[in-house]
Amino acid sequence: MMDKGQSPFLLELRDVTRNYPLPRESLFQPAGAVQALRGVSLQVTAGRSMGIVGESGSGKSTLARLAMALEAPSSGEVLFGGKNLNTLSPQALRAARRDFQMVFQDPYGSLDPRRAIWRTVAEPAAALERASRTQQRNRAAEALTAVGLRTDALDKYPHEFSGGQRQRIAIARALITRPRLIVADEAVSALDVSVQAQVLNLMADLRDQQGVTFLFISHDLAVVSHLCTDVAVMKGGLIVEHGPVRQVLQAPQHDYTRTLLASVPEI
Repeated sequence: MMDKGQSPFLLELRDVTRNYPLPRESLFQPAGAVQALRGVSLQVTAGRSMGIVGESGSGKSTLARLAMALEAPSSGEVLFGGKNLNTLSPQALRAARRDFQMVFQDPYGSLDPRRAIWRTVAEPAAALERASRTQQRNRAAEALTAVGLRTDALDKYPHEFSGGQRQRIAIARALITRPRLIVADEAVSALDVSVQAQVLNLMADLRDQQGVTFLFISHDLAVVSHLCTDVAVMKGGLIVEHGPVRQVLQAPQHDYTRTLLASVPEI
């Protein structure tokens, strides 16, 4: 039986807020704050990838950082597999990180230009699992193969690859610890449309073949509809609408969702 307070979800945010202090304008007045998240609750079920959509400044990337335990919420709880990430000991959080990884927006800035690809891909395994050099290379080769790249890429450097290939390398790095969840923050927005489709198809294959669940952050509803089962629409630090992707796209309930849909040429 599930303990009281435990979550049945892979990832759950419970009434989460996140405030960022503003520079103090006067010695005689308290510093102001920006409310990036204002009481957000969200549930992600294993096997049902979730899309988070909204315009710039809506709180999407802040939500992603909290989901990855890169920041702590100002209030509320972030649970992964039923465990509150922000109350874990540093050692326990380190162990938990094997189960969730992140892919960032910029395929050029997210890879160290001075490191061979195998070292970059294997970095999470080295940091979180203390894998040996041989284990790191072998695991990196497996991960590169999983994302459709040849193993002769192991000893090459980022400048030798296109943007789409670099994002595949970033996905391989996320896969190295065999995570249950990958948080992808605008992971295809910097790519050409044709390359976007290739990377999205790769993510869909990983979802279907390896059971990876994605939390996919995007401003583009068409992109989210390609990969995700469920979607949450954010505006001003709040979730204004959520539900199955098809339902939200075909019968949006909130005016802001309708505005987002109207800005998409075709879905």
